[in-house]
Amino acid sequence: MKTAGVCEMCGHHVGVRQKAHILAEGKKIEDNVLMLCPTCHIMFDTHVKPKIFKAMLAAGLQEFPESWRRSIYEQAAEMSAKALQKNRKTDPG
Repeated sequence: MKTAGVCEMCGHHVGVRQKAHILAEGKKIEDNVLMLCPTCHIMFDTHVKPKIFKAMLAAGLQEFPESWRRSIYEQAAEMSAKALQKNRKTDPG
């Protein structure tokens, strides 16, 4: 059960919590969501998931979600670069 107003990562009472999806590819159900303060949400998506992904691979485990491989910043940078290339191709000038 989720505790109202408490970040599920740091345990602090906060005014704002955000839904952090454990598996971006997974269903949008309660067991696939952590209610985190904005700071912990960023840490989870940018540092925790990619680090756990690498540790599990090093331990010989496989079959992990692609969304855990890289931080959301790396994913966003890749998508921005693709959009920029697409815009350059369609820009007649």
